[in-house]
Amino acid sequence: MTTVTNLDSLRALAGLNQANTKVSQASERLSTGFRVNRSSDDVGGMAVANDLKTQIGSFNAVLDNVSQGSAVTQTIDTALTAIVDILGYMRVAAAASESDSLSTAERTAYQDEIDAYVTSIDTISTNASWNGTSLMSSASTLDVQTGVNSGDSTTLSFDKITSSSLAISSLSTATTTTAGTAVNSIDDALDTVNTYQAYIGAMSNVMDSQYNVANDTIINYSSAYGKIMNADYAAETANLAAAQIQRDGAAAMMIQGNDLNRSLVDYLLKSVSN
Repeated sequence: MTTVTNLDSLRALAGLNQANTKVSQASERLSTGFRVNRSSDDVGGMAVANDLKTQIGSFNAVLDNVSQGSAVTQTIDTALTAIVDILGYMRVAAAASESDSLSTAERTAYQDEIDAYVTSIDTISTNASWNGTSLMSSASTLDVQTGVNSGDSTTLSFDKITSSSLAISSLSTATTTTAGTAVNSIDDALDTVNTYQAYIGAMSNVMDSQYNVANDTIINYSSAYGKIMNADYAAETANLAAAQIQRDGAAAMMIQGNDLNRSLVDYLLKSVSN
């Protein structure tokens, strides 16, 4: 035994410091909910987690973009459905005007009806807008960012849908001949609108698919991020209990080591005094 260097106490002190570090780490993880609170906790894991966190944020932005793109297509689709209905009413009026039995007053009534429908179509076209921009008054395109990398976008192409573009702005029911021409023009307009609405419906499905892909990616990335960063409460609770036992044991051993040296010193002093 030695009195200059108390190895037992030094070893116990080292164990105590280690135990205190483990207690502190487990307590921090239980308090914050994170297994990795600083890069030193998991150097490689922190780097991967930071990249995942950035990707998750980027895909959340994609969700916002795609949601707006979907809302735009739905706005146009709703307007087109209303226009198809109106074109149907117009065709009924034009077809009725093909009869020779109509009076002038009746033809005038059908003409007024068709003119009102034409005005309604242009009103719908003007009101179909997004963020103050009309979607149907003129042809245009919209690039929707559907991915997290530059160039990952989907282009939506919008047609001009107005009475003039559909060639129905000047229909006449004055005679059976002009009424027949009006029917043909309305049929052509219906074909145009139906074809365009099919395209808008397809692009709406594309937006929904892109949304689902981005959302699923967020879920997968969040799961991977959580496995790296989140604390396992059951494991950390066990680690804390074990560390506290180790700390108490190390503290007890320090006391015992000091007592041994103190006993030795007391014995030596008594021996000298005798």
